[in-house]
Amino acid sequence: MSSAIQILQRAISDGNQPLIQLLRQTKLIAAKLNLHDVETWVDHELKGYPPSFKPPLYRKFHTFQLEIHNPVRGWEFAGNVRMRFNAQQPIAEIENLSKGRTSVMNMPKNLPVQDGLGGGFASRWPQRAIIAASEFKRIVEAVTDELLQWTIELERRGIKGENMEFSENEKQTASNQTFNIQKFTGVLGNVTNSQVTLYDYGSINQLLIDHKIPKQDRHELEDIMDELKDAPPDKRSSLIARGKEWIVKNKELLGATAEAVGKAIGAAVNKT
Repeated sequence: MSSAIQILQRAISDGNQPLIQLLRQTKLIAAKLNLHDVETWVDHELKGYPPSFKPPLYRKFHTFQLEIHNPVRGWEFAGNVRMRFNAQQPIAEIENLSKGRTSVMNMPKNLPVQDGLGGGFASRWPQRAIIAASEFKRIVEAVTDELLQWTIELERRGIKGENMEFSENEKQTASNQTFNIQKFTGVLGNVTNSQVTLYDYGSINQLLIDHKIPKQDRHELEDIMDELKDAPPDKRSSLIARGKEWIVKNKELLGATAEAVGKAIGAAVNKT
């Protein structure tokens, strides 16, 4: 009988199973290995991310067009608008949105739009954004890639789950290692180890919470790192300076983990 990891790898590669089924298999394996953070990630993907929780960067999507609802003519084109939002929905909804050509989203706040007569009435009309289905397809593919990479990392470390069961040695190996899934680490207690790869804010979020960094400061750091990923070269130096100032301001609470934050900021720069 094939190992649990090989079965999941085969299902991912074949592409015949719905993503929600692959995630359920992943949760079962994570539960057997006592990888609670991976279970949490799977739960968020299956059930959706709470409004107060910022999802991983791969769940960001962009609009490309704005429409307004003219009381006489109905919905009509109002301009090309590129805005970035977080996809909080369960992955099953994301999959459905990825299958068409476009989808629509009511605007959380109206943008200033002229009605053509200089009166500005259009700004008060209902607005909606148009999103290309490819934006959601990219999210689905990102989650699938995360799953495949995770199984590869498990197998490389000798964690296979023969006959769908994991030995005590495999469980111990899993608990002592760091797995990069959902762009945060599987075992945060070892983040200062030189072998750990820090990719983005999600990789240090729990670390900041554990060190009692105030929510406002956590959000400030997240904004800095998000901006770094899309910043042109002439803007990066000022953002890096802000990151350094942030570390200095919170150094007392961070202690030795200030190094991990610095590495995460550096990784954000390298991703640009």
